[in-house]
Amino acid sequence: MKSQTLEEPNLLQELRTSATSRRSFLKAMGAAGLGVAAVMLLDGCGGGNSNNGGGGSFPLQNLPGNTNDQKILNYALTLEYLEADLYRQALNLASGKALTAPLSSNPSDYTIAVSGGGLDAFNTAAGFAYLRDFAFVEARHAQFLKTALSGVPSVSANAKGYTFGSTVAANIKAILTAILPLEETGVRAYLGAGQYFNDLLTLQTAVSIYSTEARHSSAINYILGIDPGPYTLAGDKLLYPIGTGVSSNTFEHFLEPATVVSAIQKFIVK
Repeated sequence: MKSQTLEEPNLLQELRTSATSRRSFLKAMGAAGLGVAAVMLLDGCGGGNSNNGGGGSFPLQNLPGNTNDQKILNYALTLEYLEADLYRQALNLASGKALTAPLSSNPSDYTIAVSGGGLDAFNTAAGFAYLRDFAFVEARHAQFLKTALSGVPSVSANAKGYTFGSTVAANIKAILTAILPLEETGVRAYLGAGQYFNDLLTLQTAVSIYSTEARHSSAINYILGIDPGPYTLAGDKLLYPIGTGVSSNTFEHFLEPATVVSAIQKFIVK
């Protein structure tokens, strides 16, 4: 009996053998967060060349960096400085500490000192636990990106600091409600930047953080009684149009870099 073999579809063969086709494919799929998985599947490895691929120049060319990817990582670092500092302030508020107190090196130094603000006992405790854990994660994100950019031009944290823009009530519900826009914007920012990366390893650096940010926003949404899945916010873009067979929470939404920069201005002390 003659043995049978499975032949690859013509498109898959082309994607495996043509760098040009792979770049076009990644540009189309990057906004959906599929770029890393696709390249690893097609190339059979996690390597990449810094000048071999990508979706064009990053729109925010005023950022420091010698390459397109360095500018994107500086964009991400700008966001992580903001998130890390506001999480620090939020955790201090929930723990009864001065807002200006630096982040301790030990998470055990923080215990809840406020009410749930209408949340039940379980969600109050879980909300504080998430807040404490995520504060340390965001600090590590910033340090991770600083390390990734070591030896090249990079941004610094805003010298005048960051602010929620208005007084946040001292209860878990209010604190998480204030934090949630940061997480939702961060998720959309990383996803929107995916289309501009040239180097696979740099893209993996960003996507590894993107995944965590998405989990953060889902967890906070759940505690606050909001649908933890993707939902549409002002300025959102979606790779696939919402309509027949595609609901608003099927794919994550993303924001263009310029939209993100506009959205975060209210958190930056001028």
